[in-house]
Amino acid sequence: MGLNMERISDALRGTVRIEISGSFPESLLNTAALSGIEVWNIECLDAWTVCLDCYENRLPELESAAMDCGCDLKVLSRRGGRGSLRFARRRLGLLIGLGLAALLLFASSLFIWRIDIRGSSRLSRGEILRALEDSGVSVGSFWPALSVEQVRSEMMQRLPDVGWMTVNVSGSRAVVLIQERISRPEIYRESGSVDLVAAKGGLIRRMNILAGAPKVSAGQVVIPGELLVSGQRASLTDSGESVRARGTVMAETWVELNAVCPLEEELKTPTGFSHSRFALIFGKRRVNLYFSSGKAIDACDKIISEYTLGMEGLFSLPIRVVRERIVPCRYTVGDGCDREAMARRLYTGLEQDTEGQILQYSLTEGSDGGLYVLTLRAHCNENIAAPVERTQQDAGKEYYDR
Repeated sequence: MGLNMERISDALRGTVRIEISGSFPESLLNTAALSGIEVWNIECLDAWTVCLDCYENRLPELESAAMDCGCDLKVLSRRGGRGSLRFARRRLGLLIGLGLAALLLFASSLFIWRIDIRGSSRLSRGEILRALEDSGVSVGSFWPALSVEQVRSEMMQRLPDVGWMTVNVSGSRAVVLIQERISRPEIYRESGSVDLVAAKGGLIRRMNILAGAPKVSAGQVVIPGELLVSGQRASLTDSGESVRARGTVMAETWVELNAVCPLEEELKTPTGFSHSRFALIFGKRRVNLYFSSGKAIDACDKIISEYTLGMEGLFSLPIRVVRERIVPCRYTVGDGCDREAMARRLYTGLEQDTEGQILQYSLTEGSDGGLYVLTLRAHCNENIAAPVERTQQDAGKEYYDR
């Protein structure tokens, strides 16, 4: 900080770089020291020549002392001082323009021109921006008039999933920090009645029942939704006892999965030379820097890039530059399906849906009406028991709608 102030002081007072030549240039240095003339950056070029710096207002005294000492004094360069004032007078319009630009930049920093959202995973950016706009925070808002507490209160009313939020404004950039509400975990209740029903149809091979009354046995074929283990078991009293049925029911199941895709599809290949066109966005208003903006662009890809003017982390200007790159394309007909990728997806889906072991599987392919059909058939051994909450209306039911 001290070094910067010293540089500012030197620029205001003005400094000169001079060259002193003569038989005894050191005599001039002694005279300057006795007269209190401050000099620095002294450089001896040879035995008769010395270069040094001094303040511009002490230059006449040095010139008079040089004549008395029989030395020649030559000004090599000037920095600041009266030279800066002359430059300012010649460039008055430029300085006024720079001042107005600085004033506009300061005024622009009082408005929000960019909104960043952090911490949201379940809520989309569009939902948050709409709620912020309804709460008074949008592009072009005068941020000194905003109340963070009021914005937080309105946001939490409009978005119940928001547990906590705040808005930090830096320059003209608003950073919205959101902490989403943690979902209440499902409470496990030992009381109540829960049945186990068949999630899939199959041939039962083994049952391991920890609680509840079995309604089927090994070797029996069941259909989806059929009651396997009841949560209502007999007791010594007249009314039955309600429990949470628990256990596993292993059964052989047969699964069929299909994947369909077109045999042929159009393939797009870039051709020719691409060209770009630009537009400016002032706040919420767009100005196209090209003609025929409403003309449809056929057989071309349009790649849009948007740049916000300003300095990252300091300020953003209400001006954005939009670049649209137009790439001509050519369409050809090619193979529309990837058989190996389809087979992998079918097998991955089967693994995710099977709570057990895949004993064997096979793939069958075919085509119909311009479509390619891939069928996966599998034989599995898996647990088909799925818990279902039992209500009074379910009492005595043998099947559940799945």
